[in-house]
Amino acid sequence: MGLVFRDWERSVPFPHVSSKELVRAMQAGSATVEATESLPWQVMIVDDDKSVHQSTRFALDDFEFENRGLELTSAYSIKEAQELLRKHRNTAVILLDVVMESETAGLDYVRWVRKELANSRVRIVLRTGQPGYAPELDVVRNFDINDYREKSQMTVNKLTATLYTALRSFRDIIQLEDQSERLQGALAMAEKANQAKTNFLAHVSHEFRTPLNGIIGLSEMIALEALGPIGTRKYSEYAWDIVTSGRHLQEMVERLLRFSESGGSRPIVQEAFDLRELISNLSGIGNTESLTTPVNEPGADEGEGDQRPGMMLRADKEAVQSMVSNLISNAVQHNPSGCRVRVTARPTDDGGLVLTVIDDGIGISESLLEQLDGSLAVPDDPYVAGRGGLGLGLVMTKSLIEAHGGSLKIESSNGNGTRAQLIFPPGSLTKVN
Repeated sequence: MGLVFRDWERSVPFPHVSSKELVRAMQAGSATVEATESLPWQVMIVDDDKSVHQSTRFALDDFEFENRGLELTSAYSIKEAQELLRKHRNTAVILLDVVMESETAGLDYVRWVRKELANSRVRIVLRTGQPGYAPELDVVRNFDINDYREKSQMTVNKLTATLYTALRSFRDIIQLEDQSERLQGALAMAEKANQAKTNFLAHVSHEFRTPLNGIIGLSEMIALEALGPIGTRKYSEYAWDIVTSGRHLQEMVERLLRFSESGGSRPIVQEAFDLRELISNLSGIGNTESLTTPVNEPGADEGEGDQRPGMMLRADKEAVQSMVSNLISNAVQHNPSGCRVRVTARPTDDGGLVLTVIDDGIGISESLLEQLDGSLAVPDDPYVAGRGGLGLGLVMTKSLIEAHGGSLKIESSNGNGTRAQLIFPPGSLTKVN
C-alpha cells in the first residue's frame, strides 16, 4: 500500500559527507559549523513502490532539522539499498519497506546492515503496508530497528515527527563517537606523557646519582684519611672534584626549577632592553674555542646581523636570557671541542625578530627534534647523553618562546651542525628615539 501524498518527485545531487564533517557541523558556535551548517542530512528511501518515493519526497520537500535540510536518495530493491549504503556510510536515516523481493526482504536488510556492514549509527525506520507479515512486537523485539510504522497510518505530521526523532538520535550518536575519539586521543597522549615522565625521572636519578656517588666516595676517603694524613696533595684534588660535582648538581637543580617555571607558573613580564648587551654578556658561555658573534656586529652569519642602531627588543628579559643561554649551552656542551658557535639576529619587516644560534657540531637527531612536540627530551639521544645533563634546554626554550607568541625553528641533521631560530612575533622590536 502506498502513501496518500501528492505524486511528486524531485531529483537532487547527493554529495558525500564524511563523519568528521558531520560532527563538526553539529558543534554549535564553532567556525567549522558556520561553514558546514547548511550541509543536508542524508536520508535513504527503500521501497519497491515508486509512488512511495514520490509522495515521501513531496512530504519532506521543505523539511529542516537544526537549520539543515535533507538529501534524499532512493533504492527500489535490497541490492540497490546495499550498494547505496556501502557508498554513503554517513546516511542518517533509512525509511525501509518490509515486503519487497520477498516477504522478509526488509528484515533481511536490517540484519545485513547491523551484522555484515556493522553499521550501528544509521537509524532504521521500518514502514510496512502489510503488518501481517511483520507483526510490530515481534519485529521490534527481534530486530535492531529504531521505529516501526504502518503506511496506512503514516500522515505527513507523523512522518515528520518520526524523522525529527531519528535525526536527533543520529546526531547524538555522532557526537558521542566524536567525544570517544577525542578521549581516546587524550588517553594516548597521557600515556605517552606518563612514559616520558618515567623515562625522564629515571634519567634524572642517574644524573644525580653519578656526582653524588663521587662526592660521597671522595668525602669518605678524605674523612678516613685513606691516602694519609690531611694535607696530602691528593686530598686537594679530591676537594676540587667534589666542588665540580656539587656545581653540576646545582646546575641541574636550577634547570629543573627553570623548566618548572617555563610550564606556566611564572608569568611573562615584558620590557624593552638592549639585545646586543644581553648577547654580549652571554658570549663567554663554553670553552675558549667557541665563538659567539653578538647581534649588530660584523661577522654575523650569512648577512643576518642587523646594522641599524637603536633597536630594542620588547620581551621578558630573563626568559630571553634563559632561551639564548640554553641554545648556546647546548651547542657548546653537546659538541666536540673546537665547535664554532655564532649568534645572529635580524629584524623582520613586520617588526618581529629572528634570533639564530648556529653551530657546526654533531647536529640533532630526528628523534629529538620530534620529541620537541611533546614534553620531555630523549635521555638516550646522543645530543643529550653525549655530555650529560637532563636534556631540558630545548624543551624549556620552546615553551618560553611560545609564551611570547613566537616559535622555535630548528634545522639540523646528524653530523651537519644545527641552526636554532627564536622567532619573535610582529611588533617585538621597539625603536628608541
